[in-house]
Amino acid sequence: MNTKEIFKRPVVALIFLLTAIAFSSCKKNDIDDSGQFNIKVVNASATAGPQTFTLAGNVLISSGLNYMDASAYVNVPSGKNMITEFKNAGTNSVYASGSIYTDNGVNFTVYLAGSGSNARVKNFQDDLGSPNNGLVKIKFIHLSDKAPNIVTIKNTNGDEYSSSLVRDLATGYKFVSPGNLSVQVVGLTSKNSVGTFNFTDLIAGKIYSLYLTDDANGNVVMNKLLHN
Repeated sequence: MNTKEIFKRPVVALIFLLTAIAFSSCKKNDIDDSGQFNIKVVNASATAGPQTFTLAGNVLISSGLNYMDASAYVNVPSGKNMITEFKNAGTNSVYASGSIYTDNGVNFTVYLAGSGSNARVKNFQDDLGSPNNGLVKIKFIHLSDKAPNIVTIKNTNGDEYSSSLVRDLATGYKFVSPGNLSVQVVGLTSKNSVGTFNFTDLIAGKIYSLYLTDDANGNVVMNKLLHN
């Protein structure tokens, strides 16, 4: 046998294996029927209108979510590269789509953000472990197209919750006292104030996401989402 052929065969086999792995990893809606995860769906786009939501071809939300509406957590099969689609309610017209990769037993919240050509679907994993010692657990998410790309978030005492939160990303969890919370958001580079946002009813033992987005008039707002 030709020596070149001896070395060629393992190389060909390796290329075939790598191609197969790449194809498998790119496969859409690779569902794990033996696994489950929990998903909450939020319409964070003020101009999108009522939306339905489909995961891996299965309709999870059919009634139409309005701006700031959120579903309960829905238990569904987990998987890789599962296609997420927000559709205009009453139609099959996709407003924005994305994909999600999940492990078994985890919790995700999926947001519709932006409008028009900036419409997008963003996924954030949630930790639903309750805070101790009568505190409140919060995280911040930046979904605003009107705010600067990178912002600083702090309270009125100057304590920073994030020194550089980038658009479409989230902070880690923070622990605050129940009751009133005043949040100041400033552009990282410009140092200009984006706004001060007040929350007066944070409840001990609860978990919230406070997400920056834009209202129908293009003003930057911060909305509150309860997780437990």
